[in-house]
Amino acid sequence: MNLFKNLPIGTKLLIVLLLVSILPLLTVTYGFYRSAKIKLTEQTVHLLDVQTKNTSAAIHNFINFKFKHINGLFKIPQLIRILKASREKQPHLFFQTTAFFRARLRIDPDFLAALLFDSEGHVVLNTNNMTGVNYAARPFFCEAMNGTNYVSAPCMDGGVPSIYFSVPIYDKDKISGVLALQCRAEELWEIVEHENGRIGVGNMVMLSNSDGVRIAHSAKRDLVFQSWAPIKPEAKEQILRGDRYGIDIKEIISTDIPEVMDAVTKVPPPHYFQHRLVVGTSTYHSVLRVTSNGWRIIGTIPEATFLEPVKSHMSYVLSIAGVIACVVAGVSIAVGRLGTKRINVFTSISKEIARGDFTKEVPFTHGDEIGQLGRTFNVMIASIKRKIEQLKYLNDVAIEVHSHIEIDRLLQDIANIAKRLINAEMSALLLSDEGGEEIKHFKVSLPNPSEAVCGEGQSKSGFGGMALSKAVSEGAKAMVRSCGFLERVLSKGMSLRLDNVANDQYHASLPVNHPPIDTLLGVPIKMNHTVIGGLFLANKVNDERFTLEDEEILFTLAYQAAVAIENAKLYGEVQQLAITDGLTNLVNHKEFHRRLDENIEGSKRYQYPVSLLMIDIDHFKHFNDTYGHQTGDQVLKTVGDLIKAHVRVVDVCARYGGEEFAVLLRETDILPAVTLSERIRSTIYAYPFKHDGMRSQLSVSIGVACFPQDANNAEDLVKRADEALYAAKRTGRNKVCCCKSSQ
Repeated sequence: MNLFKNLPIGTKLLIVLLLVSILPLLTVTYGFYRSAKIKLTEQTVHLLDVQTKNTSAAIHNFINFKFKHINGLFKIPQLIRILKASREKQPHLFFQTTAFFRARLRIDPDFLAALLFDSEGHVVLNTNNMTGVNYAARPFFCEAMNGTNYVSAPCMDGGVPSIYFSVPIYDKDKISGVLALQCRAEELWEIVEHENGRIGVGNMVMLSNSDGVRIAHSAKRDLVFQSWAPIKPEAKEQILRGDRYGIDIKEIISTDIPEVMDAVTKVPPPHYFQHRLVVGTSTYHSVLRVTSNGWRIIGTIPEATFLEPVKSHMSYVLSIAGVIACVVAGVSIAVGRLGTKRINVFTSISKEIARGDFTKEVPFTHGDEIGQLGRTFNVMIASIKRKIEQLKYLNDVAIEVHSHIEIDRLLQDIANIAKRLINAEMSALLLSDEGGEEIKHFKVSLPNPSEAVCGEGQSKSGFGGMALSKAVSEGAKAMVRSCGFLERVLSKGMSLRLDNVANDQYHASLPVNHPPIDTLLGVPIKMNHTVIGGLFLANKVNDERFTLEDEEILFTLAYQAAVAIENAKLYGEVQQLAITDGLTNLVNHKEFHRRLDENIEGSKRYQYPVSLLMIDIDHFKHFNDTYGHQTGDQVLKTVGDLIKAHVRVVDVCARYGGEEFAVLLRETDILPAVTLSERIRSTIYAYPFKHDGMRSQLSVSIGVACFPQDANNAEDLVKRADEALYAAKRTGRNKVCCCKSSQ
């Protein structure tokens, strides 16, 4: 079936026309051939049956005639006297009787020789002068001693093919000997050969004995004394001794044809069977008949002989079918070329398009179905061209969005790109927090760029009537308010495509002077199967409607956006981890020095002071060794939180190392810095540190220095603050000390 699908249309048309035109003719012809074969086979089997019946009758008459002839030649009383004379040792009587037998055989040449045996198997009289032959071991003696008139299978003695007829000699109801007469086997063979050719060419008649050995063949005498089946071991032994088929036969060749082998060995045999023969390769039909003495007559004829008339008719029909096939082939080729001419044009244009040439168009776009196909094909080419352009643009977009690492700029660019990509008048992008309860980012692109605003941290009080704080512009609020269907996009993760927003049940009225929203398209932004936001477009240009293709493209952009957002978040987290201490979440040592350098440069440029606080926990090593590192880590985190709670957002709070912290105060002189240091010290000293059900009290020592009052650069500022810290440690701890130059 797959092979037929891949064939050219012209070839398919040729096959169909040939099947339609020739198949009925071949079907009828096959039916005729089948019925004729059955009828001719029945007639032939009947003729074979008659033939085997005639052969069987001829063999029966031949055998009966021979036995009657034997009874006419020899008188039983005379034979009994000879047997008695042999026992009484009267040799002159043997010579006289032998001469008499030979005279009778010369007068009547039906028999070649006569043999007389006593009951012990000894040869009493023999006219053929053959010595050294164990006649008593042959079946014709044994069967006659059992009281049966017996005719042997043909055998070879002294180069003469012979058949032995034997009769028992009774003396007062007792078998006293056996008389056997030898005749020529040609007589039997001629009877079988006489039936050859009566039915048709190739007809044969074969005769098989009880061993399965062919003893006559109507066509080839050289096949006589060959076996249809393997010879039984006891029979084979007798053959080798010359006790079964004569002294000249030392081996019988087996042809081993299974069908015939079964027929000549089964009891009872089949009447009709089919098989092959050594003399031919075709199928043979045979009829088998069993004679009264157990021989099996097989009449056979090759199938090709009696089916010759049918085959002649079949040749005539096939000639007609060939002529029809030629006509049909010519017609189909002509029709195929006419029908496939325009299809070949399609194929040529398709190959050009496959090579990237989208300027090609099908020239015929009217008329029949192929013309309609051409028109549709051109539309498809235009659609593919647009699709490729969009994919190229999407590829450029992917490169662009993935190049951003700053989240706000990335989101705004995605909103603008979506608007350009789908040819919409407005676009909006919403990004919620992990819980999905707050809008973390809101980016909008309106016809007037000045109306594009950003609102963040706004609570979603319900998707049906969603409200933003007044900090968000009216344009942004209108975009969200008109999207009461956000529940379908943001909560259920479903795409949305509306051809008439005003008819939607979740639609809300727009603010005054807000651009109208007629059509809307929205898709969710998903990350790991979780909705993290939504991308919306309003009012496709030229009053067109958003299509399924637009939806698929927006889905692709949303996927790229999700990946880019995740990358930006990861980049931000990595950046934060790079500058943050993992235990206290304060700025680490490296970032602290960078911020210090920036503040020192700013101080030099804009002439404002910068103060530095170096804070160290008193006796922290002893505390850590006493209560364990886990308790110590908790103390460090708590101290960091307490310090951070006292400083401003613009100030820098860092874990400087170990149990030491640093605070950088922007635009702060020495006195406010000391005041802040005292608040930090007192707060930490008063804080109840709990561990293992106990409370501990810790204190800190703080050193304060100010730039440019106490130092000329960042390195000196750190050094002066450290000196002040060491002074606080030396003078009793739990206190604040300033740099000497500031005292």
